[in-house]
Amino acid sequence: MEQARYQEIAIDIAHAIMMGEYREGVKIHGRSTLAGRYNVSPETIRRAIAILQNVGVVMVNQGVGITVTSKAMAEKFVKSFNQKGEIQVFLEDLKSLMDIRRENDMKIESHLNKLQGYADRIMSRWLDVGEIVIGRTSPAIGKTLKELKVRERTGTTIVAVVRDGFEQFSPEAGFILREQDVLLAAGSPEGQEMLQQLIL
Repeated sequence: MEQARYQEIAIDIAHAIMMGEYREGVKIHGRSTLAGRYNVSPETIRRAIAILQNVGVVMVNQGVGITVTSKAMAEKFVKSFNQKGEIQVFLEDLKSLMDIRRENDMKIESHLNKLQGYADRIMSRWLDVGEIVIGRTSPAIGKTLKELKVRERTGTTIVAVVRDGFEQFSPEAGFILREQDVLLAAGSPEGQEMLQQLIL
């Protein structure tokens, strides 16, 4: 987070007090002079001086001007801002690390899902599971598994539907079939033959 200009000016004046450019009890240049020096508006200088007055570095008296009251408070103020800057850097680093971790978590989840899909496909080969591709003339296109009554008519169970390379396992009854979907059906050879007839 960038510091506002008036904060930068407040730090600069406090630093000048630390370095002895302005001594305790000595009057600092008026707001107009400071505005010219820093090339900002008098309002910006007023805000900078208000910060320093609030933390006890300077005192502002009507008709007298801006007077340095405490070098020690100036040092404390500068150190405080330096610490805030360090904290901000740590926070930004942590945010960056969190973003990286989140991205890695998403990659890990994606890889796990793919691996699970591959494992299930391999496992399905060990069971009585067959694959049926829905061709463009299939009467199953646009219908749900519930409408086709696959289990009732064939005794098989659709364990997954592969679409565009992605497996959807245990599809719901309302799952609508499309052309080129690959059905993974578990059941007896006879039941799978009946499913072939139903789908093709």
